Amino acid sequence: MDEIIIHGTSHPIHFGLRAIHEFTRQRGVDFASTVSSAEALSTLDSIVALTATGLNEGARRAGDDRRYTEDEVWDLFDEDPTLILTISDLFVASISPLTDRLGEMARTDTVSQGPNRPRPTAGRRRP
Repeated sequence: MDEIIIHGTSHPIHFGLRAIHEFTRQRGVDFASTVSSAEALSTLDSIVALTATGLNEGARRAGDDRRYTEDEVWDLFDEDPTLILTISDLFVASISPLTDRLGEMARTDTVSQGPNRPRPTAGRRRP
């Protein structure tokens, strides 16, 4: 979990799987494109939604009842636009290890079983 400074006060922020899932659900986008591209950071609307989700998840994990709305995040960005860059960097740093691990798992699975590996079918268990 990371922290950001807002008005001189530290606030927890977290971009784990739960936060990414919540963001993708709210925005109606898929998980793969969110973590494997810059889609989550491509518009201000996305960055605001992602920030609210990350701040809410950080607060939840820290045991804080505080919840942030997108309107509050817009106000925070109006007051300190550099927060946009800080949040973007934190998000990329948070998801990079995840995408690296998922990519390694996909490569390992494909290499070990080959592109023509048997596919599970109804009534047949995979060895």
